[in-house]
Amino acid sequence: MEFRGWLFDLYPLDSAMILWIKGEDGRLHRLEDPFQPRCYAEGKKETLLSLFRFLQEKRFASGYQWVRKKEFWSGEEIEVMEIEIVSAERYTQLPRVLPPWEERLRFYNCDLPVTQLYLYEKGIFPTGRSWVDSEGSRLFQIHPDPTESVWGEEELPDLRIMELLMVRQKGSNPSLVLECEGYREEMEVLDMEEIAKHFRRFDPDVILTDDGDASLFPLLLSLEKRWKKSVPWDRDPYPFKRQIRSEGRSYFSYGRTYYQAPAYLLFGRWHIDRRNSFIYGESGMEGVIELARLAKIPVQRMARTSPGTAITSMQLDRAFQEGILIPWRKGEPERFKTAWDLLISDKGGLVFQPKLGIFEEVAEIDFASMYPTIMVLHNISPETVLCGCCENHKVPEVGYTLCEKREGIVPKTLRPILERRARLKEKMKRPGEEKEKVEVYHRKQTALKWMLVTCFGYLGYRNARFGRIEAHEAVTAFGREKLLRAKEICEEEGFELLHAITDSLWIRKRGLREEEVLELCDKISKATGAMMSLEGIYHWIAFLPSKGNRESPVANRYFGLFKNGRLKARGLAFRRSDVPPMIQEAQLQMLEVLSKAKDVEEYRSNIPEILDLFLETEMRLMSGRVDQEDLLISRRISQEPGAYKVDSLTALAAQQLEEMGIILHPGEKVCYLIQDGLSEDKSQRVRAFPLVRPEDTYDVKKYREMLAKATEELLIHFGYPAKQLLGYPLPEGWK
Repeated sequence: MEFRGWLFDLYPLDSAMILWIKGEDGRLHRLEDPFQPRCYAEGKKETLLSLFRFLQEKRFASGYQWVRKKEFWSGEEIEVMEIEIVSAERYTQLPRVLPPWEERLRFYNCDLPVTQLYLYEKGIFPTGRSWVDSEGSRLFQIHPDPTESVWGEEELPDLRIMELLMVRQKGSNPSLVLECEGYREEMEVLDMEEIAKHFRRFDPDVILTDDGDASLFPLLLSLEKRWKKSVPWDRDPYPFKRQIRSEGRSYFSYGRTYYQAPAYLLFGRWHIDRRNSFIYGESGMEGVIELARLAKIPVQRMARTSPGTAITSMQLDRAFQEGILIPWRKGEPERFKTAWDLLISDKGGLVFQPKLGIFEEVAEIDFASMYPTIMVLHNISPETVLCGCCENHKVPEVGYTLCEKREGIVPKTLRPILERRARLKEKMKRPGEEKEKVEVYHRKQTALKWMLVTCFGYLGYRNARFGRIEAHEAVTAFGREKLLRAKEICEEEGFELLHAITDSLWIRKRGLREEEVLELCDKISKATGAMMSLEGIYHWIAFLPSKGNRESPVANRYFGLFKNGRLKARGLAFRRSDVPPMIQEAQLQMLEVLSKAKDVEEYRSNIPEILDLFLETEMRLMSGRVDQEDLLISRRISQEPGAYKVDSLTALAAQQLEEMGIILHPGEKVCYLIQDGLSEDKSQRVRAFPLVRPEDTYDVKKYREMLAKATEELLIHFGYPAKQLLGYPLPEGWK
């Protein structure tokens, strides 16, 4: 039987790949495709033959042949042994049996995610339409529909969505809410038979949860096991055995420890945990599907992985299609550098610290996707930097050579992403476009934005598949040159530079007009080769000092009002998760007042209203009648609760939870109420949520200080430091 269908889900099972295809009639087809992945090895032929015999004896390999493939770093074709592995399951075990052979052989394509490898080989992608030839459950052939592309705008078929949420009303125990197609049921007592009945009734395609991976699914699966009541979580008839796991993984990134809960994936359905998905949080389901299609990563896994993994998968796919061997382990070490070389090359982005104060007639301009554009424009990729075949020393400052004979895998991958994002942004601006479509375009381009943002970081990541620190340094060198050239052009045109950071500049000029700023952007674009665009013109913008030194500017603390009425803020209290909701809300109300001000004088005239809001919130705090949940502080722990040597409030809250049997991992957040921050009794300093009791009081002084600091951020340039707001005597130096 041949039919056209939409790839909904896929996963390996024993020796086959299981595909769920939704036909044009809406029916789901479960198909099995025997899949024997291939890997490659390079070395002496006698050693390679010994390797094959070893793998054959261990029931890993079923056959081999000699083929010619491209080596990644040189681009030259080399002869390698192509080894056919007996099953997907055996393929995933290769990294455990190959290490003893590494001294004599080099391995390629031997540790790729097996579902992605299948998609690369077949040329199909999640949610894409394909032509299928099958008989019963056996898949004979599948190939992509030639009328559809990963870059297309085809509409997806309707999906039946069920939400499973644990909700907690004040003063009551948590209950499970189940919603699907207008039906809603709230269960105060979890009834597994009732849940199973609803699964059979609605047969949902997608299960949406909040904290489903971290808590809800472990709870439901443990109850299912205890009461011996089966729920049809999966559509697959194969009886999958799930282990109930409560421990995910902690990892360190950009100076902060993060935690990712263990994934509870379904087979034949999607489970999307909104709180365990960065991409969903930033761009919704549209963004998740957009990246799943481009990266050829199944939707459930795409929801739980990073944009950097998506861009890496696109590079792997590109390499696979071009016959480039994908190294098992990164084999290109960082070249030796002297201390002087490091000083020159390892500078990062260029920053001009802001002038402190509040300013009018200011424009913000920025390079569109600066670093990805540089990679494409200058052909920067791990294999093209210091290529060995060219001598041009093109990279400014550091003098690295860039290959002129072949295009690198990174620019090849990034170019269509940049073009697609530009098209989506153009569609958003089309006059008369429906609001719903504009929102879809926005979500898709946001997902692409995050993929472009992370591609630069992965270029210098030491364990990245296609990473090289010299390529990373080349990008920042070009970035510094372009920002400096943009600054020079601004000043030549009579603009004053207030602030610049990496790819953005804040400039001002008396009588500033939008037309002349657009002309300026055009000049910079032509001079640098990178598109400069106008972010907006401000009625006013305030650059704030460091929290520790009011004379010292910092690059990432500012807020301002654009002429279109939009507020932009960085580094303020309302954007930080460690600030209680009540303080965040108070600052947002103050900003709402300031959004009426069209110049600095009107800003100043609104200060009395800001002070009224401050006093009103302060009086609420002092009355003791603020809801406890509005005062909760949320902070990540960086280590195990018992490993803290200093009794910080966060450490004490984490230790309280640990004493109650609640397991915490580095990178997870703890929420707590400050009861008495200076109490000699450590147990009385904080109360961890959900251990907060109705009779627990809060530390009014601490919360007043937080409120004063949040207000200070908005009024500091008008002589209202936090201590004055609190009625304390001013320190020396304040006027």
